[in-house]
Amino acid sequence: MASNTIEKNTTNNLGPSRPLRIVQVAPDYYPIPPLNYGGIERVVYTLTEELVKLGHDVYLYAPKGSQCSAKIINYEHTIPNPQSIADFVQNTLPDNVDIIHDHTHASIVGLKRLPVPTICTIHACRNNPVDYPVYLSKRTLEVAGKNHGFFVHNGINLNEYEFSDTKDDYLLFLGVLDWHKGIKESIDVAEKTNHKLIIAGPIFNYEYYNKEIAPRIKNNPKLQYIGEVGGQQKQDLFKKAKCFLFPTCCEEPFGLVMIEAMACGTPVLAFHNGAVPEVMKGFPDLVCSSVDEMVLKLNMNQFPKSKLLREYVEKNFSSTVMAEEYLKLYNKVLTEEVNYNYGDKLQETGNFSEAIEYYEQFLSFAELSKMHKIKICNKLTDLYFNLKNLDKERKFIFKSFEYGPPRAEFCCKLGYQFLQNNELDKAIFWFELATKLEKPKEILYESCWTWLPFIQLCVCYYRTGDVKKSYENNELALKLNPNNEMIISNKKFLEGIFKK
Repeated sequence: MASNTIEKNTTNNLGPSRPLRIVQVAPDYYPIPPLNYGGIERVVYTLTEELVKLGHDVYLYAPKGSQCSAKIINYEHTIPNPQSIADFVQNTLPDNVDIIHDHTHASIVGLKRLPVPTICTIHACRNNPVDYPVYLSKRTLEVAGKNHGFFVHNGINLNEYEFSDTKDDYLLFLGVLDWHKGIKESIDVAEKTNHKLIIAGPIFNYEYYNKEIAPRIKNNPKLQYIGEVGGQQKQDLFKKAKCFLFPTCCEEPFGLVMIEAMACGTPVLAFHNGAVPEVMKGFPDLVCSSVDEMVLKLNMNQFPKSKLLREYVEKNFSSTVMAEEYLKLYNKVLTEEVNYNYGDKLQETGNFSEAIEYYEQFLSFAELSKMHKIKICNKLTDLYFNLKNLDKERKFIFKSFEYGPPRAEFCCKLGYQFLQNNELDKAIFWFELATKLEKPKEILYESCWTWLPFIQLCVCYYRTGDVKKSYENNELALKLNPNNEMIISNKKFLEGIFKK
């Protein structure tokens, strides 16, 4: 991603050979590793163990009862609460941390924007509005992330999955018993092929389960619900199943159970939703569009050899592959942070032309987050303003609109340009827009979101001859900044006009 120039500036600072001090932040629902259900927790555990094995200094924030090779920092709260995670991490973060890896459901640590680079893996198919968002598949990066961010596939430790090419005559469903995971469709397939179906997993939506699933299990002895499973019981179910069913009915972000089943040598039949075709790329014939297609393929009973399924997972979805991809990402992010700071140093030392060239080059990096690009646009507009190149300043003001809705900082800059040219209607438009925008979580200049646009509107309306509106806007500015001498002086001046 980086150009030769940038690499030259950073190769002495960072590199994959340097052990990193990494903080992993797990959700607060289940211990690490989970006893039964808990796909996110299982991935966090696997990644953490692999990073420690590779020689990195790893800290893990996790609920009490967690066990792993990293240094564990247990949450103090017992009731799941994302904000408690964020506050606790902020207050207890170890010294000299290189990077934080946030796995929480809402990327709550990443949203705090601590002074340590933070990547955030969202284990769902929804947008991740942080500086360094990571999705579980290319598909989810495109659909939810709109191609802003990164993707890293999940991986598993193959040593924890027993292989068998000898199968029993039952189908397996393992997951949450809810509509979006395709439990109803799995039952349809089993009944249409007259197969035994073992159903394992938690129930969260009891209304759906009691209405749609429980009656069918009760009326069909070949449907067997055994609750949540883990450990050896889960291993035995995976490795002995004739086929694992995954008719997911949602925009699946990854589907860890598919690679778990294949690691045990068990074929998977899955619906063509979300990341399924991406994960099953090596066996496209196992991806189905309907229950009837699953039924047809089960009846044909022509599945890949168990050995090939295992080898496919070893090559593409092992814990080693996952850890190596994350390490590449960690180093890329750390390099970007160094590059960003390098541009700041050029600016601070008065090398404005070099700083501009550097920032413009940096802005072209496709994988930078939207917020990062907005910040770079802001730096470029400041630089061009200082150089009195208003055309270029305006270019990067409008460029910032490509990465998000208009922000008050850029509206004020545009308004000021028009005010300087005495184009008062245009100036008023942009300053008034700045007063109406919803304040984002991360702002660049506080004054632009509070008093500054009102004082500029005071000037604009005074020049148009509308002293009343000029005074009203000055009063609004005064409420937000009551000790500002300029605003106080304006008040006295305008009140003097009224007395005349």
